[in-house]
Amino acid sequence: MPYYRNNTVENLPDVGGYRPRINHLYTAFEQTEDELRIAKLNKTLAEQAGLEFHMEFYFGTQVHSIDEEVLVSLAECYRDVFNESWGENWTVNSALNEIKSCLSPDPDRTPILSLLFKHERVIGFCWGFVVDSVCLAGESSPFSSSTLKRHESIDIAKYWLETVGKQNKFVTMRELGVLKEYRKDKAPFLSLPLFEKAKDCDCSVIFVRTKLTSNAFKWGLGIGLVPLQFFMVDGLLLMQGSLKYAVSVLSGLLEGNKRKSQQMILSNINRYFCR
Repeated sequence: MPYYRNNTVENLPDVGGYRPRINHLYTAFEQTEDELRIAKLNKTLAEQAGLEFHMEFYFGTQVHSIDEEVLVSLAECYRDVFNESWGENWTVNSALNEIKSCLSPDPDRTPILSLLFKHERVIGFCWGFVVDSVCLAGESSPFSSSTLKRHESIDIAKYWLETVGKQNKFVTMRELGVLKEYRKDKAPFLSLPLFEKAKDCDCSVIFVRTKLTSNAFKWGLGIGLVPLQFFMVDGLLLMQGSLKYAVSVLSGLLEGNKRKSQQMILSNINRYFCR
């Protein structure tokens, strides 16, 4: 239904009892590129998964205006995802503190966050940071809040950016998770807007730090990331890849030839394992 504010018509779809929050309405005039992308993804998501699902997207200072109830729902989702999949011991409070710490203002990095909802409940999340390579030093933590191999990861990424890739800026995907019962086919919806926004910020390379035993490892291989450094301690792996290629694979899954993109993902994984 239309809603009028400041002489502008704003569309307020009533989807399963859900109405978008005021600061994330899709206006009839002067829509931003981010709004257009999310509107398009939400249309595809509704067609594929149902009208009860929707996404929201935040960039830069927008993350600091997220409603507290959304942050609490995100913390509940974060707790359940990592306790179940990684055998960790998060509580809602500890997860909430971790999220707020990650998204707190930091001049050395710009946060990007996408959230997947079922009605008003957060069931998936993806966030990362756009970072200038000159900011990779000391206690910076673009890959993880853990101190485990932090300096080594930073040194390796910095060397690649300055000596091999000749890149001044990159995007890191810090966290990606979906509740188990909703996991199928949802990761592309969460990661694609993050990567597309990073391209707008003149990034061309992605970094991800994960474990060999995690689902993120094979997912990363599938979208074209390659291992840059393996750390024997705790099976940690720093991966790197082309942002342009990853966007093309994810876009194909959602908007183009899904079968062809699935074949590309399997081919990338099998090539790494020499199959």
